[in-house]
Amino acid sequence: MSLYQKGLLAFALVILIAVATVLLLVSRQTETGFRQYALLYSGRAQAIGTRLLMYYQAQGSWEGVQGALPRIAPAAGMPQGMGRGRMPGSLEFWDFRVADASGKVVAHLEGVPRGTFTRAELTRALPLSVDDGIVGYLLPDVASARGFILDAPEEQFLQQVRVALWTGAGAAFLAALLVGGVLMRGIVAPVQQLTQAAEQIAQGDLEVRAAVRANDEIGQLGRAFNAMAESLARAQTIRRAQTADIAHELRNPLAVLRGTLEAMADGIYAPTPENLDPALAQVQTLTRLVEDLRVLALADAGELHLALQPLAPDALLTRVAEAHRLALEAQGLTLACLLPDALPDISGDSDRLAQVVGNLLANAAHHVPAGGRVEITAAAQDGGLVARVIDDGPGVPEEDLPHLFERFWRGDPSRSRDTGGAGLGLAIARRIIEAHGGRMWAEPTPGGGLTVAFWLPGCA
Repeated sequence: MSLYQKGLLAFALVILIAVATVLLLVSRQTETGFRQYALLYSGRAQAIGTRLLMYYQAQGSWEGVQGALPRIAPAAGMPQGMGRGRMPGSLEFWDFRVADASGKVVAHLEGVPRGTFTRAELTRALPLSVDDGIVGYLLPDVASARGFILDAPEEQFLQQVRVALWTGAGAAFLAALLVGGVLMRGIVAPVQQLTQAAEQIAQGDLEVRAAVRANDEIGQLGRAFNAMAESLARAQTIRRAQTADIAHELRNPLAVLRGTLEAMADGIYAPTPENLDPALAQVQTLTRLVEDLRVLALADAGELHLALQPLAPDALLTRVAEAHRLALEAQGLTLACLLPDALPDISGDSDRLAQVVGNLLANAAHHVPAGGRVEITAAAQDGGLVARVIDDGPGVPEEDLPHLFERFWRGDPSRSRDTGGAGLGLAIARRIIEAHGGRMWAEPTPGGGLTVAFWLPGCA
């Protein structure tokens, strides 16, 4: 059974129960009220009412009326004549109560007079009037009204009421079912569209999107589905680009290795240290690339191991700066480490954080021309530490800053690994900082250049 059929069946059951309940209650109440009205204004009730008024006028009050009821209504509680059957307008048993003008019960044919008529009972009772003033009320028992035998016109009228109620109930059921079907179709149709879109995505078409026409929960589901599809398409694009980038990064070192080894195998090159050094350099390049990819894979899986311990950031930054100073000076760059006297301790992995700062310095060395300057600064901020690597190189255009931490991304596509690196250093640095619970960002250096900064929480 489809979702539409299940929903329509649920609608039908709910509507049927509601209509049947209302129909039974209204039908029962209508018939009871009509019979009570017919009994109240029947000849027998009018005769009893007349006798009650005669008693009231004779006595001047209702005192003693309870004892006089057998004389006032001698046949009210007696069966009809033997062999005559039940005639229209007759009862086999008739009980009633009498109340005074205030509604207090003063007589009960088959019981003890007690209590007071409710407002609803007063509206159903036969008023007993003397000189245009109400002196009491006569109210037949509800069970007596239900057993009252109607005459032909009254029975015909009641039957017409029953037919009208059943017809109205049937029309209401069909109309409500039609409206329910339309509403259910409005719910099911977007779900069917989502299902079709999901099937197309499962078949590899990541460009398909679900049509969203509402702002309700179904619309929210459609927007979430479209966002998921866009994320999948973007992830597939990135994966394909990364696969192509990895293949490109591996191609050059492997080509050099193959050429060198083939030349040696053919006897063109002798296996001397001078001829083996370029091949060994390419092996080291491949090793670094594989290690970088391994670190990124561990970070993506949330399995990057960190040996956390309290660290003094000034000592860590100074140590990394001194380790890279000679390499930067060899490229004609000046390195300065400008740190305040007091910095908050941080909790981190010393080797991984050293790798982060080293990657930032290596990135600056790749892009800052000879004669440039690189600075390392740090300051306490937001309950932690902010460290910055600032250079005065050509910088990065504003539109490229969001891509700076993407894998294999280079601002200049013409750069190769030899001139621009593999494009993994900043990506690795950011993932390590995020694994420490921090964040990393890039911004232009005032006056020209690039600043890469990261924030780490302080020790708890």
